[in-house]
Amino acid sequence: MISSGAIWALVVIVLVPFTVIAASEIDERLRQRESPLRSAIRVTRDWAIPFFAVWAILIPVLSRNDDSFIVRVASTGLILSLAVAAQRVLKVVIDRIRNRPATDGRGSVPQLMLAVPRIALILVVGWVLLNGVWGVDLSGVLTALGVTSLVVSFALQDTLSGLASGMLLLSDRPFQPGDWINAGEKEGLVIDINWRTSRIKTRNGDTIIVPNSELAGAAVVNYSAPDQLHRVVVGLQVAYVNPPTNAKEMLLDAARGTPGVLSEPPPNVRVVSIDDPLMGYEVHMWVNDYSIEPRVKSDFGSLVWYQSHRHEVPLPSPAQDLFIHDVAAEAEAAKPNPNDIRRGLQRSPLLALLDDAQIDGLVRATRQARYRVGELMIDTQTARHELMVMLEGKALLVLIEDGYDEAVIGEMSGGEAVGMLEDPRGEGRILALRAVTDCEVLVVNADAAGAIGSRNAELAAAFNRMTALRQRRIERVVARRTRIDTEDADETAIESSVEPNGDPSK
Repeated sequence: MISSGAIWALVVIVLVPFTVIAASEIDERLRQRESPLRSAIRVTRDWAIPFFAVWAILIPVLSRNDDSFIVRVASTGLILSLAVAAQRVLKVVIDRIRNRPATDGRGSVPQLMLAVPRIALILVVGWVLLNGVWGVDLSGVLTALGVTSLVVSFALQDTLSGLASGMLLLSDRPFQPGDWINAGEKEGLVIDINWRTSRIKTRNGDTIIVPNSELAGAAVVNYSAPDQLHRVVVGLQVAYVNPPTNAKEMLLDAARGTPGVLSEPPPNVRVVSIDDPLMGYEVHMWVNDYSIEPRVKSDFGSLVWYQSHRHEVPLPSPAQDLFIHDVAAEAEAAKPNPNDIRRGLQRSPLLALLDDAQIDGLVRATRQARYRVGELMIDTQTARHELMVMLEGKALLVLIEDGYDEAVIGEMSGGEAVGMLEDPRGEGRILALRAVTDCEVLVVNADAAGAIGSRNAELAAAFNRMTALRQRRIERVVARRTRIDTEDADETAIESSVEPNGDPSK
């Protein structure tokens, strides 16, 4: 049977020269590629393999004692040469990690974190050499280090707290250099993050050095991550006399014209308060760079002034006026002018069939009203059956039915009249008038309109013709919907009656 010493002798005679030749071949290939790993291979070939050969000859072959000086020297040389080779490999890896942002744009890794593997390697090698090879008892040293570290930790607890916070920030990475952040009362652009502090450049151009312990305990708002989309909210007031639709359109035009405001998502306007003599609005605009928020607000405020004049939407005036109110006179002045109402009623081709006395009778039973865009002005669900005459704006007569889109039955614009809507036949159907724009109308009391229609045969006939025309249009819409529903039901029945292989089911 071959002894272990003979096997180790064979390893030294055969395997060691083969390993040296292989390492030389690898070294030549790496030289041709100008690889930085070449130095690690050369250290392994020139130092680690020879020390391994000496160690193998001394212990397994010659059976020398591990405690002998020459064996310890050989072991130390082998461990140190392997440690140097490992350090060379670590250097290549760390350099690639350090230079990574220059190639793919990702955030850099902190320098101290890059140094941790090297420090760990040095500590492990030192422990193995002192305790394992040379037999040095390190328990006393560790005890002294423990006591010293306890004293130092009490003395430097604030510094160590900052370092721990820095480690958490660097590992969690809630923000990176180049991000706009807000942390408590501090807002600005992050310039640098290290293990103890972070540097933030404010809008005033000043650099604030903030301890990481303070940032770790604060609620941090990152305006740059995960994306740079940011909403700019501007609150302002517009005079109460302005219809909200006009005020919103004016503010939207100002928002769309502001440089830096995105078209997608689009800006929008909300009414936030109604309080005579002012109404409060909020304008929401989106930008993709938080740093331009002050400029966007400034440019928007400038454009609002110009847009308010172009849209004839007055803004609040800072002047203070003293008014002496005469309640009775104001109430009388608030009443609609009968002549204006008469002219508005006479604009309607339908009411033009009435004589002056009948028009005068309607004037006393008529009031003015305004409706905003999209609002239902009148529908068959309401109890009142009033007559409306359009003064300004545009509206659509629509059929509303559960499960279907609104169907347009007719259109109403300036001078046209509609009212006394009849219920469309069918469950869940509503006939309604919906404003397409802001509308100003004259509303004639249902009783007065009905009385005039009953005494004027020509007007009653016109109402009947208008009602019949609407009913025919409703019937056509309902018939078209019924036909489509029937065809869909037939297609569904055919599909459900066919098996997956295409053969009809029996």
